[in-house]
Amino acid sequence: MSPMILFRKTVDIIIKLIIPFVILALMIGVARLVLDLGDVFASRSIDQAFDMIVTNTLSMFVVVELLKSLIGYFEIQRLRITFIIDAAIVFILREIMIGLYGHSLSALYVGSLSLLLLTMGALRTMAVMYSPDRLKEYSCDDKQNRAV
Repeated sequence: MSPMILFRKTVDIIIKLIIPFVILALMIGVARLVLDLGDVFASRSIDQAFDMIVTNTLSMFVVVELLKSLIGYFEIQRLRITFIIDAAIVFILREIMIGLYGHSLSALYVGSLSLLLLTMGALRTMAVMYSPDRLKEYSCDDKQNRAV
């Protein structure tokens, strides 16, 4: 057995073991959100309870994006940079929303997060434009046009 085949099989086994744990973490996160609803009713300050629910909900979105990345790797045997960038964008948006909700953002922090978000958006656009799948599609179209 070649080292590359052994590597791929090992990575497949590891990914197969990670996915159920991430799904379990999502289920626990959803259960935690439901349990935190009790804090909304019991809390004197609704701001603190909603702050916790908003933070936990946005964190769930980050985990969902990472799970999409893992499943994408499992399906096509390569890591799609768009899924990783999507997770980073969701994380940045999460930080912005939490900061805005908590009224705890400085102008420099907002500016730096905005610049980071703009950079991630540009990277995502470039990743889609120069995707290996899209480049293969164009090269197949060129071959067909030359044959005609």
